Amino acid sequence: MKIAIVGHRGIPANFGGSETAVEEIGERLVQAGHEVIVYCRRHNSTTDAKMYKGMERVVLPSINTLSLDMPSHTFLSIWHLILRKKVDIIHFHGVGNALFFPMLKLFSRNKTLLVVDGPDWDRPKWGRLARLALKTSFPLAVRFADTIISDNRPVQRLFREEFGRETDYVVYGANTKSIDTTIELEKHGLEPDNYMIQVAAIVPDKGVHLLVEAYEQLETDMPLVIVGDTPYTTEYKAKVMSTKDKRIKFLGYIYGERYRELVAHAYAYVHPLIVDGTSPALLQAMALGKCIISTDLPETMGVIQDVALPFKSQDVADLRDKLQYALDHPDDVANYGRLALQRINERYNWDVVTRQYEALSFRTLGLPYDEAILDAESGEVAP
Repeated sequence: MKIAIVGHRGIPANFGGSETAVEEIGERLVQAGHEVIVYCRRHNSTTDAKMYKGMERVVLPSINTLSLDMPSHTFLSIWHLILRKKVDIIHFHGVGNALFFPMLKLFSRNKTLLVVDGPDWDRPKWGRLARLALKTSFPLAVRFADTIISDNRPVQRLFREEFGRETDYVVYGANTKSIDTTIELEKHGLEPDNYMIQVAAIVPDKGVHLLVEAYEQLETDMPLVIVGDTPYTTEYKAKVMSTKDKRIKFLGYIYGERYRELVAHAYAYVHPLIVDGTSPALLQAMALGKCIISTDLPETMGVIQDVALPFKSQDVADLRDKLQYALDHPDDVANYGRLALQRINERYNWDVVTRQYEALSFRTLGLPYDEAILDAESGEVAP
């Protein structure tokens, strides 16, 4: 099977959850004997290599602004596929890509598999026109996508109840390999088990401002580390990073093993998102045995269930109280970390996720597939 992957920033993964998923799933699809072509954005590309982990990289330009980066790159990627590449199926990451599905279907016979994590128009970072475009993309996805993957239950219900479209439920995975090194900690003057951490882009929907405000109210010497940034100069970023609290450290973009090392040695992981799907960063923190202090959004609660400390979404006072509770109860923090890892081992596995993507691709193409790996209604992985 020849698979193209479109709609994310590219590989090697150096931005967010979609990129991580593409790298993890794409590498395993190659190992399973498939040919994988990954479309990458030029401004986000950190290498000139044509191949990466067995995947072919096609690097194309885009209009590097918040609202036009994805659509401009997807437009070029689709035309490149139509004119230059012959593939069996295209995996699209993000519902906004569906804006181009009528064009794709008009000029190509390629089958499509679309991954959706939620109603993206709810994200505060988008302007009025971008929100309108994202709202338009949902009915286009319903009409033109051959297969739709929902990575959480709320978006699956949205497709079913609002649009009458059944979707397949497939989660993300996480790497449970332990990390003993402390090189990155020493670089930033951090001590193991003596800092809290959030990993997220510095944009409104990630709730960084909520965490900063709550942390400013805590009585503790423990630092707060925020790993992430945004490529765009925004008023939001300037405001969040203007905090006078010396305990709050913004480390910028950090990826791969360096990022995992920082998470692995943190006292607790904070997940204050305002809008969420199934977050690979959250799953990775759980896979590293961290106590999770998380927003109670339905999408997130479906992941953490009863193995974390939830707080009321966008409630700074409740977030502050949960942070203080974690500081005051180290034994509970350790226990929540063990439960989080157990939850990952039971449910979130990249090998299983890849087998599900493979099976859904075969099904979309009308080819035989392993039905046992899919149980879209219950969401459970069959033995």
